[in-house]
Amino acid sequence: MNTKPLSYYVQSYFMSYLIAQRGYGSNTIASYRDTFKLLFLFLSESGRKITRLSLNDIDRTCIIEFLQWLEFRRNNAVSTQNVRLAHLKSFWGYVLSIAPEISGHCSQIINIPFKKVAKKPPSYMTEAETLVLLGMPDCTTRSGIRHVAILSLLYDSGCRVQELIDLKVADVTLGSICKLYVKGKGNKFREIPIMQETGKVLNKYIQMYSLQSNNSLFSNSRGERLTRAGISHIMNKYKNLAKEQNVTTFQENVSPHLMRHTKATHLVNHGVSIYNIRDFLGHSSVTTTQVYLTSNPEVTRKAIENASLKTVPDSVAYYSSEEKSDLLAFLETLI
Repeated sequence: MNTKPLSYYVQSYFMSYLIAQRGYGSNTIASYRDTFKLLFLFLSESGRKITRLSLNDIDRTCIIEFLQWLEFRRNNAVSTQNVRLAHLKSFWGYVLSIAPEISGHCSQIINIPFKKVAKKPPSYMTEAETLVLLGMPDCTTRSGIRHVAILSLLYDSGCRVQELIDLKVADVTLGSICKLYVKGKGNKFREIPIMQETGKVLNKYIQMYSLQSNNSLFSNSRGERLTRAGISHIMNKYKNLAKEQNVTTFQENVSPHLMRHTKATHLVNHGVSIYNIRDFLGHSSVTTTQVYLTSNPEVTRKAIENASLKTVPDSVAYYSSEEKSDLLAFLETLI
């Protein structure tokens, strides 16, 4: 019989597994933490005493009700619900490894299916829209230089917004070769090349604000590190300004992560290898990067054609003209 309280397993899961064994970074840990905070909020609203909970108090039915609570009370999207469920499955997988005597209980939760999500290509800005947005700040002012430095670097580097927020001046190399040294997910470091033009903007910004190597690269008016909300505010300020001036139309949701999607899509559209883009973005698997191929079907078609030419260059000789016509007709019926 298992007598240890739920709190013992939760603390052990975070300290011994997520942090010590998996080595997850602070942002990932925060996401897992928020899942448990939401679960405990749900349980509290349901009249359960958090301090007295045992493993048996959280069963398959409880988790399913929690997911429904996320959907209907908090209006969470299916993708968000699936993330929360993945965190809880991971926790119960850990519990199973150290308390196999309750394997049946753990397995019931681990086997809860994820909801299906309709996959859509990531949104992105066209190159024309990107040029307009980056050209909106007034570069004759201090704030304008700061803003264009933030927006240019966010686009040119394809950084995750947290990676940009965490940058120090010392992480930036300027000169004949311009690059960033960033800490990404899982505390993995990578170098990101940036364009000379972006380097010049950064150099002007650093000199104008008299920043030292140990300073945060970007701070707010209080001298504190920028936040995601702060960068979103800057982006939306110039999006709205462009719309007021009728320069161009932008999609409604302009966010820092949209810049990352935009950079990745532009690289794909210009024929950069998906493997190079994977390394540039800091993805652990090319499978994650392949989503950007779906943003432009024409790019996918050309990639397939190029691959076919390289692997079966003489395939055109395999069929007669009549057979090729029949084959094409057959292929058309598949779509």
